Amino acid sequence: MTTDDGQSHMLTARKNPIANELIYRLLILGPAKRHFHTISLRHAGPRPAADERPCILFANHSAWWDAYMIMLANERIWHLDTYVMMEDTQLVRYPFFRYAGAFSVDRHNPRSGVESINYIAGVLQARPGRCLLMFPQGELRANDARPLGFYTGIGHIVKRTGSCLAYPVALRYEFVGEQQPEAFISIGEPQDFGAAEEKPKDIARRMEPALTAELDRLREDVVARRFGSFTILMSGAWSVNRLWDAIRGRSQIRQLGPQDDVRQ
Repeated sequence: MTTDDGQSHMLTARKNPIANELIYRLLILGPAKRHFHTISLRHAGPRPAADERPCILFANHSAWWDAYMIMLANERIWHLDTYVMMEDTQLVRYPFFRYAGAFSVDRHNPRSGVESINYIAGVLQARPGRCLLMFPQGELRANDARPLGFYTGIGHIVKRTGSCLAYPVALRYEFVGEQQPEAFISIGEPQDFGAAEEKPKDIARRMEPALTAELDRLREDVVARRFGSFTILMSGAWSVNRLWDAIRGRSQIRQLGPQDDVRQ
């Protein structure tokens, strides 16, 4: 947040477990159950886990739901102490997200950017098992737009943090034979950064292809209906046809697709 005198006043996270649980149940879990038929997750490699080193989740940003999807996966599967970088104008409007780990950045103010980078690097280094969620595109962009267009901020964070693991997180939303859409989360192989001797722009350029590849693989699998590697995180709203068939005691009509269209 920038004041009239040009000074930067970053909004830091104020994590609170009780407030975090309320935000998760009221603002994330409830709406997700109402708006999605299923939310599915897969890990292409090791799952993000508490480690001596910090981890960074870097994801594409194509929909309003993106941060909610990752928070849902974290609450149900990973249980990481996660922080998320949020545009200052949004965090001023919705300050309660600070209790879930959100902190602000003003991308139009270089001083604010440096302040936010130094802040989160210090947070990640302060305690093992902490994690940063970041959307390096910096804005909503169509899921299949290429190139993704990373800001170099993520490179500065990696370099300032030092040794860390960075996981590409691909997100996609599709209608797959149901009245409600389905959400897919695919976690790619982590990139291992040691002393991070590269320049920030080179770090960002190395991370962008990793997310692009995971997004392309996810798109191909969704289009081909290859869902065997996914696990259903959450089942939500039923379609009208499912409700009607259930009332009448009828089995569902088999959807067209390959035989591995089965999620655990």
